[in-house]
Amino acid sequence: MRRIAVIGLGYVGLPTAVVFASRGFEVVGVDVDVNKVRAVNEGRCYIREPGLPELLKDAVSRGLLRATTNGVEAVKEADAVIIAVPTPVERGVADLSYLRNALKVVRQGIHRGLLIIIESTVPPGTTAGFAKPFLEKSGLRVEEDFCLAHVPERIAPGRAVEELLNVPRVVGGVGPRSTEKAVELYSRVNPNLLSTDATTAEFVKLAENTFRDLNIAYANLLALIAEKLGIDVYEAIRLANTHPRVDIHWPGAGVGGPCLTKDPYMLVKVGEGVYGVELIELARGINEYMPQHTVEIVGKALSDNGIDIGRAKIAILGVAYKGGVDDVRGSPAKVIIEELRKLGADVVVFDPYTDETFGAVKADSVEHAVEGADAMVIVTDHPEFRQLDLGKLGKLMKHKIIVDGRRVFEPHTVIEKGFRYYGIGFGRAIKI
Repeated sequence: MRRIAVIGLGYVGLPTAVVFASRGFEVVGVDVDVNKVRAVNEGRCYIREPGLPELLKDAVSRGLLRATTNGVEAVKEADAVIIAVPTPVERGVADLSYLRNALKVVRQGIHRGLLIIIESTVPPGTTAGFAKPFLEKSGLRVEEDFCLAHVPERIAPGRAVEELLNVPRVVGGVGPRSTEKAVELYSRVNPNLLSTDATTAEFVKLAENTFRDLNIAYANLLALIAEKLGIDVYEAIRLANTHPRVDIHWPGAGVGGPCLTKDPYMLVKVGEGVYGVELIELARGINEYMPQHTVEIVGKALSDNGIDIGRAKIAILGVAYKGGVDDVRGSPAKVIIEELRKLGADVVVFDPYTDETFGAVKADSVEHAVEGADAMVIVTDHPEFRQLDLGKLGKLMKHKIIVDGRRVFEPHTVIEKGFRYYGIGFGRAIKI
């Protein structure tokens, strides 16, 4: 296997295409977005990802990577096809239309000996129960004429290249030959492979992300209880985590991203009728409540200081869903900004990684954002925010109020600089 077609050049597909090309494969990226295709062919990286721009430019210059909108021709020329398209969830049901369209392209270009990999997150049973019969309508048979497997992606924005090369990958074929061929392909870029069947591989991806969502929901619940008790949940969690068998996550202003916001719903759907599956929905509900709770904390902070939220200027620091990345998919900042604007607040946003503002005014610097502000609300834990000069920023603000949604600052350091500190789970300041 030397020639690979990667269908979908987003946050997963582009790094995947680039990494395989960097290992000597001849890779053709396929996307319906002509701007992405043009950028790849010009050696330009449109995703903010450490190390990726350099690898992309090198691969293109060596003739190992190109992009096209003609997926059928790319499949016809390929030894292997990797599908990395979105699978959004609506009302708990996975939308497989993007996957269906990609499989339709593959079916038009399918040929004997082709290895087909689905990396998109899908409900368990999709590869064997949906993709397999769909592709076999070509007249070819899986395991006999072509191979089919599910290899769930396990990359996080900001660490994509490193994780594609080093993080263990689960490889699940619809049959033993498919698993063997998929392992053969992925072993060329990552030696840490774990073999299973396709449905188990699909289930593993949902189990991983749902576990994380449940853990964060527990941390957020602890934060809400800590606020009622008047204690600092971060101190409590640090102490609890000294137990050798305890590892509680950190609470925050909300859970975002493309996975944790939807994968648990896929697991709930396939688990319908199973006793206790409501636990997953409850956890999702807690995490979806946290942006609204952040707005409630902002309202309390302003009220405590005699400020009408409808006349307040609020500086939002960070709209990406997590620190150090430009990805705004599912970001809790969207809810926070929209709710504050509905309440009449003048909202100004600064994020050094993205131009997205979710309808608020964009500032070109932190100083611009906080000038004349009644409150500074930290929604994203960008590393740059931890280095802020609070003494300098405080002089620019109308009122020195910080609402820290990510524990970017330790409360005592903020209070020492004359700020009123409010934060998720900081009960000493926001006793309710």
